[in-house]
Amino acid sequence: MPRHNIARLQPRSQLAFGTLRALDRVGLGRPCLRAMLGLFPRAYARMGRSLRGYEPTERDVFVAVYPKAGNNWMMQLATQVVHRGEVEFDHIHDLVAWPQAPVPELIVPLDAPTHLRCVTGRRVIKTQLPHPQTPYSERAHYVVVLRDPKDTLVSMYHFANGVIGGIVDVQFSMEALYEYVVSDTMPACWAEHAASWWALRERDNVFVVTFGEMKRDLAGVVSSMAAVLGVELSEAEHARVVERGSFAWMKAHEDKFAPPVPTYRGQPATMIRKGEVGGSKAALSPAQRAALDDHYRRKLAALGSDLPYDELFVASSTTAK
Repeated sequence: MPRHNIARLQPRSQLAFGTLRALDRVGLGRPCLRAMLGLFPRAYARMGRSLRGYEPTERDVFVAVYPKAGNNWMMQLATQVVHRGEVEFDHIHDLVAWPQAPVPELIVPLDAPTHLRCVTGRRVIKTQLPHPQTPYSERAHYVVVLRDPKDTLVSMYHFANGVIGGIVDVQFSMEALYEYVVSDTMPACWAEHAASWWALRERDNVFVVTFGEMKRDLAGVVSSMAAVLGVELSEAEHARVVERGSFAWMKAHEDKFAPPVPTYRGQPATMIRKGEVGGSKAALSPAQRAALDDHYRRKLAALGSDLPYDELFVASSTTAK
């Protein structure tokens, strides 16, 4: 991330978060958090317009992953594949554009010629939008991760409280976030995102993988993705990509994947937490998990999707350790 921009934005961040902290001290922290949630639909609608009019090129590799479903992991893998495991960076968003970023000044712009630094002439673009809000072209490539939405919810809970918890004493409760989802209040619908990309899975330029598959066989996933992207890796290059895409490597270099937002105390929230499959069992009750499964089954059915939800996210989470 451009360090001069971080320094420039830090006072603005401290003022905003300091005001929120002061309000919390007089008992207004929780109403402020509710008001922030109320603004999310408008912000999401603005995000949906961020790629409008953009024409993808043969250089573009879109990492299209729902929030907290493996974004940084797949950005790292895709970036390392197109750079043949040789790339170095201070922060992932020094190379990966993110048009929907909440603070665009901290992200490399979409029109930056980052492909010129890449041995394969590619550049990676992050998008958390479904298709067709993410513009599609047969010339570009698309990489999608599908994660159990129950695990995604738990990851979202920990991330949000990692950001907010350093500012105010109140926190988002798991119960509130759960109700936010099952009541259809959340505008960023996991089912819509998953169904839209699942429908394109047979196309030659689209690679769809589950979070569980990445956990079970990272080396195989790297090989399959590289084949779709048309990047032939040597044995040594493949090994470097797998090493740098491992949980241990990314955890040891977490500052390279920190949230691209200025913070109140200057310390980012944890981005690389556990990366588990089935982690929702410890955070959600059996009744909540069943209700979420029913919710997403209904949503997928209403969308006419043939995504095998139970096979991917019920049977697998039942057997996950």
